[in-house]
Amino acid sequence: MELFFTNTITGSTAMLDEQESTHCLKVLRHKRGDKITFTDGAGKLYTAEISNVQGKICHLNILSSLDSGEARPYYLHIAVAPTKSLDRYEWFLEKAVEFGVDRITPVVGDHSERRIFKKERGERVILSALKQSLKTTLPMLDETIDLSDFIKSEAVERFSGAKLIGHCNTGERTELTTIIDSLTPTDGKRRALILIGPEGDFSLSEVNLAISKGFRDFTMGESRFRVETAAVAAISAMYFLSRRG
Repeated sequence: MELFFTNTITGSTAMLDEQESTHCLKVLRHKRGDKITFTDGAGKLYTAEISNVQGKICHLNILSSLDSGEARPYYLHIAVAPTKSLDRYEWFLEKAVEFGVDRITPVVGDHSERRIFKKERGERVILSALKQSLKTTLPMLDETIDLSDFIKSEAVERFSGAKLIGHCNTGERTELTTIIDSLTPTDGKRRALILIGPEGDFSLSEVNLAISKGFRDFTMGESRFRVETAAVAAISAMYFLSRRG
């Protein structure tokens, strides 16, 4: 199935942006009268007919819509430090969409080797992954933020689920899977905010700050993971354990 994206919807009509229109008309050779499927990124799937092409914009008449049934038994906000190699972070973004997360925040810490990550580029990666994996819920991608500012932010302060930070420093920590397994659902969803640090790990002062703000530190076992691998492993743990009940 070909899946397009637009949230430019007015009543029973919609229109694709220039990039989506080009893909629809020039690459896939659709024409007026053809039926296509699109999502609004908010969990709905639409069937529509191409009604008109004005300039480089494809206009649609919506024929039907339905909830995709993609609702997850968890809410996951994951904050991950951008990797030195940009393609690894983009790989993480793709996998995050495939598994399903609600919000992604790039954070910069004391040991970060990459301190700049362009949100616009990340959004393109996420949108492409959404369509390729036939998902209908688009994760929110935040601007890159300093870790300490993120930890002290009002959004994190008011987060109602478990707040978790993974690190490689010594000391007693609980396995992430054990923590997720013990979460009590709220309104049918397990809720977690998970912090994954840069290649050089979180500094001890960053870990202590997080713990002072209500975070719980965790371990992922004896293996030492790359940043993007740790992030995807954390997401997959939430995905599988939440479905187990």
